[in-house]
Amino acid sequence: MFRNALNLLSVNHSSNILTSIDSYPSGIMRSGMAAHLAGDTLDRRARLYPWVVLALFWVCYFLNHADRQILFSVFPLVKQELGLSNTQLGLLGSSFQWIYAILVPFAGLLGDSISRKNIILSALLVWSATTVCSGLVSGFLLFLLLRALTGAGEAFYYPAATSIIGDYHGSSTRAFAMSIHQTSLYFGVVVSGTLAGYIGQHFGWRTAFLVFGGTGIAVAVMIRLFLREPVRGRQEEGSVAADAEVVKASVWARLSEAFRSRAALALMISFIGMNFAGVAVVTWSPTLLYREFHYSLAEAGFHATIYHQLGAFLGVLVGGRLADRWAVRDCKGRVWVQAAGLLGAAPFLYWLGRAGSPGEAFLALGAFGVFRGVYDSNLFASVFEVITPGARSTTVGLMLSAGFLFGGSSPVVVGWLSQYVGLGAAVGATSACFLAGGLLMVLNARLWFGSDARRMRERLHAAAAV
Repeated sequence: MFRNALNLLSVNHSSNILTSIDSYPSGIMRSGMAAHLAGDTLDRRARLYPWVVLALFWVCYFLNHADRQILFSVFPLVKQELGLSNTQLGLLGSSFQWIYAILVPFAGLLGDSISRKNIILSALLVWSATTVCSGLVSGFLLFLLLRALTGAGEAFYYPAATSIIGDYHGSSTRAFAMSIHQTSLYFGVVVSGTLAGYIGQHFGWRTAFLVFGGTGIAVAVMIRLFLREPVRGRQEEGSVAADAEVVKASVWARLSEAFRSRAALALMISFIGMNFAGVAVVTWSPTLLYREFHYSLAEAGFHATIYHQLGAFLGVLVGGRLADRWAVRDCKGRVWVQAAGLLGAAPFLYWLGRAGSPGEAFLALGAFGVFRGVYDSNLFASVFEVITPGARSTTVGLMLSAGFLFGGSSPVVVGWLSQYVGLGAAVGATSACFLAGGLLMVLNARLWFGSDARRMRERLHAAAAV
């Protein structure tokens, strides 16, 4: 036995190692190495799985935005075939927004109460099935109902999905993971709109709905097979996964936690302002380019989205990675990154409204997108620093509802203001929302965020100690 052990220590070549292992009595060395290799394999799979989940959610969120965007790309074809007025077309778009805003708070509450996997699976099946059925309609009223149901289905995805991402990714990767998830929004807006327009032009608008809806049903099968529900709070220091009071709090306790945190309220208010200005840019920038620089509608639509979304794609990844590294040393780093994003975006949004040439407008859109992406990178990662795991889905739902309800009014407000000051000046004026939100984030970082984050961690430690 000692001779074999000495042989094992003295060899330098892999063949000698294998010979020594084979000669080890009772195969102990072989079984030990096999167990070690198996453990390494399981460990690698455990480290990889959170990113597999993120990939599944990326596809889901892409479809989430694609299924709401494809209608706008085929508006002229739908109008012609079904004989709809512009008002009816507008109602098809608005019905989605209204139902989404009304239901997303309930989706958040539900996400903190029952299986999030089942919520996501059901939501994906509902919005995909209604998208397929939208491609089969023959009249306005049924189309309107189906678009409302699509909004209902999509409302239940995001709060549950972000909660799961937060449980699979700790502070060292959370913002980066959420940033990657956010990039599917930018791809969804640009790619799905272009693809839906191509499909509609060559194969008919109904085919576009059938293709995207059918893809969603196929992805639902993958979610059913591969997604595992994580333990809530598993990534938190002093995990409270088994503590019923924190993880399974009452509805009132979850709502009160969201509104009791001054840091969370500041994050919500800044999100409302950002969304108000962001919706105004998405809504009116194509018309601004069309009127000011005499592009065709197709060219204006392309230029108004591509630079903005590419900039946001870059900014969200950079901001997420930067904030994760900063948050390891100081959780307030996430809020400082958001403050930089909002304050950096404000002057470029103002410049967009004053641009004197297409090049200036494109540069302003791109730079605005970069800083907007930096802000987006920690949109909910910051919230998770001050809200316990059992109330995170609820808080996300409340933020989304507030953002959609108030942000949804910006097209009307900017349209009204443009009658008096011009469209460019009206769009540029929304930069005040980014400026105010950025200053609020500075105050948040200096006054409230650190103490609220510390209070949340103390609550987790106290619960874990019981």
